[in-house]
Amino acid sequence: MGLTFGTVERRVLELTAPAGVTARFRAAGWWRSETFLDDLYRTAAAAPERPAIVSERALRPAGRRRVTLTYAQLALYVDRFAGALTSLGVAPGDPVAYQLPNWWETAALTLACLRAGAVAVPVLPTVRAHGLHRILDGTRARVCVVPDAWEGFAHAEALAELAPRLPWLRHRVVLGGGGSVGAGAVGAAGVAGAAAGAIDFEEYFARTAHERTAAGRRSRPLPGQADRPALLISVMGLRDSYTSVLHSPDTLYANVSAQRHPDGPGRRPREVFLSTLPLTSLASLIYTVCWPLAVGGTGVYQDVWDPGRCLDLMAAAGVDQVYAEPAYFAELLTAQRRRPRELERLRLVLSGGRTSTPEPLAAELREVFGVPVLSAWGAPELGMGALSEPGGGADAAVPLQGLELELEPEAGSGDGAGAGAGAGSLRVRGPSVALGTWPHGAAAPVSTWEDGDGWLDTGDLAAADPQGGLRVLARAGTRTGAIFMVPVAEVEEALLAHPRVREAAVVAYTDPEHGEMPCAVVVPGAQELPPRPAELREHLTALGIAEAFLPARLEIVGALPRDEHGRVRHAALRTWLGRLRPGGARPTPE
Repeated sequence: MGLTFGTVERRVLELTAPAGVTARFRAAGWWRSETFLDDLYRTAAAAPERPAIVSERALRPAGRRRVTLTYAQLALYVDRFAGALTSLGVAPGDPVAYQLPNWWETAALTLACLRAGAVAVPVLPTVRAHGLHRILDGTRARVCVVPDAWEGFAHAEALAELAPRLPWLRHRVVLGGGGSVGAGAVGAAGVAGAAAGAIDFEEYFARTAHERTAAGRRSRPLPGQADRPALLISVMGLRDSYTSVLHSPDTLYANVSAQRHPDGPGRRPREVFLSTLPLTSLASLIYTVCWPLAVGGTGVYQDVWDPGRCLDLMAAAGVDQVYAEPAYFAELLTAQRRRPRELERLRLVLSGGRTSTPEPLAAELREVFGVPVLSAWGAPELGMGALSEPGGGADAAVPLQGLELELEPEAGSGDGAGAGAGAGSLRVRGPSVALGTWPHGAAAPVSTWEDGDGWLDTGDLAAADPQGGLRVLARAGTRTGAIFMVPVAEVEEALLAHPRVREAAVVAYTDPEHGEMPCAVVVPGAQELPPRPAELREHLTALGIAEAFLPARLEIVGALPRDEHGRVRHAALRTWLGRLRPGGARPTPE
């Protein structure tokens, strides 16, 4: 039986670490009684004209594409957006979802949720209607903010179609001014129809002075908000299940405070940060919202990926640190070699991903940019978990201060095709670990500290490094994905819907340039010609599979390896893929 209205919110707000743990983390400086709102208002008072955000809006007319928001302006909009949320009936603990591009409004809305006491629910822009429905249904979001249309997808229209099946959703909010331009098949009439019954973000949130109203005065951070859940991140799990993790301002702050000194990232005043990942990912929220605020610095956003323009933006904004997944860095290298930019302030690049950064890529980054390259491993359960030491090679990741690690032998592979001796499922505990998890369909979230003594499973396979560090090897079980977790069961089901596919499995493989990628292993039908890669991509896209989830590789085999229960042995397929060589023989996996 489900919990009554309001009970879930109370359960969420009650998720905290034991008093002794909180005191220990605060004594170590990893946690604090303040939040990022205190950082924002402090800098807004001391240096109101300092840039807080530099944002490139690629689809705007020339001359209006680069937007700079000062600390004073950001503080004003955070207050205004928080008042807007409160006026819509958002109460402390209520989830507020938003699926927005890398725009300054995305960052301001995240902070406005904190001010209103709401739980922010960022949704990746690659998620389509099926996934959005699961997230909104599972988190019971009261408000959802989407662009009218973005990169060819009608977000507002999709949300309008979902709304009747979401009893918890009170308000749809649509933000235009960027998505509908060049949106392909999404026409103005479709956008206008989808917006019917929705709130216009620009008019109601940005232009209405809610900070001067009674609702604005009511939107105040809760006492003790620093150690209570404020951010809910949805994670794809085994067999297409969704689990959400709940972070507090303290667990997010630990990603900054636990950085080692002096040659690593550390805490340097007024640094400028850029991430190539979506702003609604945990990595970018930490790296380009939380971290800049904590040091009085600047976050830099690019809404449409373009490596050449990204380098120009880095040069213009004076970026100090860049965080990117290996695939993005490979494109930045090509663009920089073609036309070198003067990146005088750049001092560090962090290459992130589920597994280690390929050393050839790290070496090329050091050569071209002339700065240290650190490899970062992270997970939604804890943000940034481990970082390679300067000069120690990109493969030797060392856990951040306060983070405890535990390796358990992987269960359920059933075929002995694991990741090697000494490898195990990685569990973590420490100041950056989420306060709770919320499996899709569960009545209420589960406390990390009450139910698991602070330990959480990251879903990664890892091995201890001889120097005391950590080597993350692969995703456990059937899970795969570097930036975005691929809904394996959903993609496999869509592959089986192709008329010339008899069996299909999606497994991870490691690309030397791009890191972990999904591969489709397909058994064609009897007497059928095998489908071509482009044909399968078109088929999957037509069924609503987002581009970020499409397999990057196709292997045709005669049969899939199965255990005695008839289940596909994904671990065996993963090992088999790792042994294949380009142009070599393609034996059937065993």
